[in-house]
Amino acid sequence: MSHNHQDALWRGFPKALPEFEAKFSTEDACRAYLAQCRWNGEPHCKRCASAKVWCERDGTLYECATCGHQTSLTSGTLFHGTRKPLKLWFRAIWEVVVHRTGISAADLQRILGLGSYETAWTWLHRIRRAMVCEDREKLKGCVQIDEAFVGGKGREKEMVLVLSEEYGRVRLIHMPGNHEACIGDVVKKEIAADASTKSDGHAAYNTVTLDKREHQAKVQSKAELREGDHLQQCHWSVSRLKRWLLGTHNGAVRAKHLQSYLDEDAFRYNRRNTKGVGRLVARCLQNMLSQDPLTMRQLIDDTGECRLFAEVSY
Repeated sequence: MSHNHQDALWRGFPKALPEFEAKFSTEDACRAYLAQCRWNGEPHCKRCASAKVWCERDGTLYECATCGHQTSLTSGTLFHGTRKPLKLWFRAIWEVVVHRTGISAADLQRILGLGSYETAWTWLHRIRRAMVCEDREKLKGCVQIDEAFVGGKGREKEMVLVLSEEYGRVRLIHMPGNHEACIGDVVKKEIAADASTKSDGHAAYNTVTLDKREHQAKVQSKAELREGDHLQQCHWSVSRLKRWLLGTHNGAVRAKHLQSYLDEDAFRYNRRNTKGVGRLVARCLQNMLSQDPLTMRQLIDDTGECRLFAEVSY
């Protein structure tokens, strides 16, 4: 989908709940919106890209007149395999993304009347995957970098790398370590080459990890912190994250799923100034269609700690 079309859908999306409920009151309305997101409203064949397709099963299946390939509106997306109404999915995404502190799986199950906790839990993780844009813009300007540790008492704490534009966007990354190779990979992926950086005195923040970026390193005493925090944005982000994990989720976040919770917190914070909370739903719906399917079995068996580094050995 083109950026212009995507932006038009975002701008025209309902901003408040009454308008949202009126617009997406039927399955047909939900399917029509997803078709606009996925194909600009004109379905085409996934195999041969032909636009000569016809609709079957009340708009849930499309068959290509050229090669005979069949595809559905939700196949190959985070909606893949669902048997629940799209209207219920739309409402679930609304409930998750518009509330400042999000909701737990138990709350989602209760609000939507889902039959099992496992279904609500899986839906929440699918929605969290849709909170990350595949082509998101790198952090710019002056970027603060710091490490933090999260986790409850009686278990090993998990390391999170915090990258924060000064008064701008934030990235939260579950890290396997704070050594040069690991930090360098994150910096290269998340921070623009012409950005400047700030950090504490950790030795891994050097020309190897930060390349040619301008860098200000400062070891702060408690007295200096009171006068003016060198990494204030990072420290605010960590404080907010810990309050949210303890408040909404009672600290019951397993290490293997921590990155998904970090993505949710960053998504909501980075869009804190969006005018019209409904537009957060629009972004999430667009990303639901661009991400690969995710099943409960994958979440349980195939998800590991620090999953952004799953294919890298340090």
